[in-house]
Amino acid sequence: MKLAVTIVKEAAGQAPLVLRGDYIDSIQKAAQIGYDAVELHVPDAAEVNVGEVRAACEATGVTLSSIGTGLAHVRDGLSLTSRDQEVRGRAIARLRGFIDLGAEFGSVVIVGLIKGLVKESEGRLEYERHLTDALEVCLPVARKSGVMLVLEAMNRYESDILNTVEECVRYIERFDSEHLKLHIDTYHMNIEEDQIGRNIVAAGQHIGHVHIADSNRERPGLGHYDFLETMAALKTVGYRGALAVECLAKPTPEQAARGAHEFLRAAVTKNPAT
Repeated sequence: MKLAVTIVKEAAGQAPLVLRGDYIDSIQKAAQIGYDAVELHVPDAAEVNVGEVRAACEATGVTLSSIGTGLAHVRDGLSLTSRDQEVRGRAIARLRGFIDLGAEFGSVVIVGLIKGLVKESEGRLEYERHLTDALEVCLPVARKSGVMLVLEAMNRYESDILNTVEECVRYIERFDSEHLKLHIDTYHMNIEEDQIGRNIVAAGQHIGHVHIADSNRERPGLGHYDFLETMAALKTVGYRGALAVECLAKPTPEQAARGAHEFLRAAVTKNPAT
C-alpha cells in the first residue's frame, strides 16, 4: 500500500488536513519525508494548475492518490442533496470537475461532505433520492474517465446518515458499479464500528480508499486505535490502495506528517504483504 498525506492550500486550524500552503511546496515536502503520494484537498478543481502539479509529481516521484472534495461544501455550501435544486446542480457540476481532475492523475475522488446532510435536505427519502440521482449522473462520467468515486462512512457527529461501513456498503451495492466504492476512515470507525477488523473484512472488495488518524484525530500513535488490526484486515481483503493521513496538523503540520509517516511505515513493515 502507498502512504499518502493530505495537502491543502488553506484550511481552518482544526481541520484534519496536514500539509498546508502552496501545493508544489507540499508535494516536495511530502516527498522529502518519504510519502509515496499526496491527497489533494481543494474547493474547486478549476483552481488547480494541472501542469504545475503534474510536473511536481513527476520531479519527486510522488503520485496524486486521491482528491478530497469536502471544501466545496465547507467553503461554497455545495451539496448533492440540498433542498435547493440550483445548489444540487452546481454540486453535480463541481463533482464532475473533480472527476475530470482525477482522470488527469489516476486519482480516486472522495464523496464525503459534498453528499450533504439529511437535516439540510427534505427528509431521508428525499436525501437518498437526490444522492442517487446525482451519482447516476456522475458515475457514467467516472466510468468513461476511468475514475473511482469513493463514498465516505462518517461518524454520527459529522453526518446524520451513512455512518457505518455496513450502511454504506448496502447503499453502494444498489449501483453495481466498479466505479463506486467505500471510503473508510479510522477516526470515524473508532466511533461507529462495533468490531473494526471484522467489519473491514465483511466490506471486502468494496473498500476503495482509507483515511488514517488516531482515535483523538491526531496522528497515528498518539491515541488508542489498533492500527495493526486494521492493517491485518486490509491485508485479508487484498487492499492495495493508499493509506492517506488525514489528521490534525499538530503540533505543526510537518511534525504531524513526519510522525505519521514513521508510525505507518513501521506498521506496514509488520504486515509486509499489504
